[in-house]
Amino acid sequence: MARHAVMTRQVCTLVPYEPRQKPNLLVSAEFVWHEEGILELSYGLRSRGEAGLNDIQMPATAVSPQRCDELWSNTCFEAFLAHPGQENYWELNVAPSGNWNLYSLENYRNGLKPELGVLLPTISIHGGPKDFRCDVLLNLQPWMPGISCPEFSLAAVMKHADASYSYWAIHHTGQGPDFHDRRSFIQP
Repeated sequence: MARHAVMTRQVCTLVPYEPRQKPNLLVSAEFVWHEEGILELSYGLRSRGEAGLNDIQMPATAVSPQRCDELWSNTCFEAFLAHPGQENYWELNVAPSGNWNLYSLENYRNGLKPELGVLLPTISIHGGPKDFRCDVLLNLQPWMPGISCPEFSLAAVMKHADASYSYWAIHHTGQGPDFHDRRSFIQP
């Protein structure tokens, strides 16, 4: 299969909202946008401690991954996409189980509804005791028209063994962890 030409690629380390909260975990994300509206995402977790990833609650891999709501209430990887200069945007959620959902929003945290025009994403899960990787391939057509690379933000919610949460993003712009804040989106 021929690969599409890459137009934008961004690899970054995600940082927790509370930097001292979980120092034994490294979280990375990669965003690759292709000229034909194909998006590749990759999220990686790596433990720096002896306990491995045992501190992270990881849902079991689904036999048949499905579209599910409220994935952010557990460990979840997120991507936010928007056309420059427009208030509407999209939120993609992917759980370590392989379950997923894509929502459209009219403006900041308003009008959340499932995006129905999306084709089923391809999700690959790989993991070991000290590392984990989730790869996502998503066709942005026809629900996100246009050939220009979107503004984007990459984030993750980690649910820990003690039922606490940590919130990870490229950078945090507000007084709380707020992945919807457009000031945190990267403008390619």
